[in-house]
Amino acid sequence: MGVPTKMNKYLWFVLIFAGIVNFFDGWCSIAITLAMSGIGGGINLDFRRITNPDFFTYFDIAGNPVTMGIVLSIAGIGVMASVSFKYLVDKHGRRPLTLWTSIAFITFSVLISFSPPGSDGLVIFLIFRILANYFLSADIVVLIMAEEAPNDLRGSLIGMVLALGAIGGIACGIIQATGMRVQISSEILLTTWQSIFFLTSIGYFFIIPLFFFLKETKRFDAMKKYEEWRKKRGLKPKIGWFTPWKKEFRRVMILGSIIGFLGTLVGFAQLTFFALYFAKDLNMSPELIGIASLPLLLATGTGTFIAGSILDRWGRVPTIHRAGAMTLIGLVIFSWPAVFVCGDLFNPLIIILIIAGGMLGIFGGTLLTTAGVILGIEITPTHIRSTAGGWTGTISRGATVLAPFLMMFGAEKLGGLGLSYQFMFMLMIFPLSTAIFAAYLLAPEGKGRELEEIVVTEIYTKQKKMREKKHKEPYYFYLLSFAVAFCCTFIYSLTTGSS
Repeated sequence: MGVPTKMNKYLWFVLIFAGIVNFFDGWCSIAITLAMSGIGGGINLDFRRITNPDFFTYFDIAGNPVTMGIVLSIAGIGVMASVSFKYLVDKHGRRPLTLWTSIAFITFSVLISFSPPGSDGLVIFLIFRILANYFLSADIVVLIMAEEAPNDLRGSLIGMVLALGAIGGIACGIIQATGMRVQISSEILLTTWQSIFFLTSIGYFFIIPLFFFLKETKRFDAMKKYEEWRKKRGLKPKIGWFTPWKKEFRRVMILGSIIGFLGTLVGFAQLTFFALYFAKDLNMSPELIGIASLPLLLATGTGTFIAGSILDRWGRVPTIHRAGAMTLIGLVIFSWPAVFVCGDLFNPLIIILIIAGGMLGIFGGTLLTTAGVILGIEITPTHIRSTAGGWTGTISRGATVLAPFLMMFGAEKLGGLGLSYQFMFMLMIFPLSTAIFAAYLLAPEGKGRELEEIVVTEIYTKQKKMREKKHKEPYYFYLLSFAVAFCCTFIYSLTTGSS
């Protein structure tokens, strides 16, 4: 495990470039969550809101979970719409789209920090956030890394690229924890949450110069030559918006959409919700939330960094199964201790236990997510790889719109007992179990084969399928997941007096 050894200079360059792009993607992904962590907190919160206004105070809106859920849901629309240019990546190339999407993504993220105060400013904030999400570019650099990497190092290299996204989140958490503010001029002093978005401008100084050393992938060039050959002979092109949904690819698309949507629902619910969970149920201040986020983000980075090596050693499908069980246990530990928090009592031991459970769950979750990403890349051919990823990504990221509203509205309106946020976390066990079940029974193994050889039509050959080898274990695991979820829910109901 660790850093790959069979590397050439250009592969090192691609790894560094893709890692930098993913760093700022991870930065901005958690920035909006930390910006909205001002709900709850200690007795000095009102004073801090005057000297360093939080998100809700700045835009003069109600600081409650329902409002937070609505804002996050609207902001997630841009990610769903990003499929519209994924086809262009397959048509025009990985290299040119990488520059345009990266620059646009950073530009709109920086513009977010200059949104004016008040309710009108919130509208501008949402427009910029939607546009930034639309140009989310990390998917393209992961694709480049996958197509440039040799077969035996692909998992490790992609894992390292994804790990840089977690490190970006850690850096963002440090700024939140320290309350750092950027002084633009003698008259303009940004708040902490504005500073987080503004500092993404650092990406300009890395991405633009390095881009000129980036080459188009050899696999894409070969695919374009093949398409030109077909065009000269009057044959229909294989590239199109809806090509991934043809019969020979449909099974993989459905599988990727199910796993992606449910996995994103779990992951994004935690990502956007842990700050509110800590503030309202554990009575933590925004600064303490920033500190508490660091070990969680460290677990994310560690899991993502070593995920590739684990995937190359265990295989994609077994990793999904084992990491899913780990995530399930972590979710339970992360969820249930908060029922013992009474009133405004601050309990460090319970907080430590919850963070430990969160680290375990996030570590397993990163393995699960990385395995799903690599598996999806490996079982789709070059000519539809970006378009297929765009479709599954759009469907998956539909959860980024659903999750905040579901969690915030559900916790506030359906729970209604104060200590209801950890209960919503426990409900995430159900979609997680479904995702694991679908992956384990349906996914073909892609490890150890050339990308050109992994065509979806092979799924329909007479090769022995995974479910023919192990037809009992997944079902037992799936039923066990529901049993654990039911017991945790029952314990929660007894301790809170809910029905």
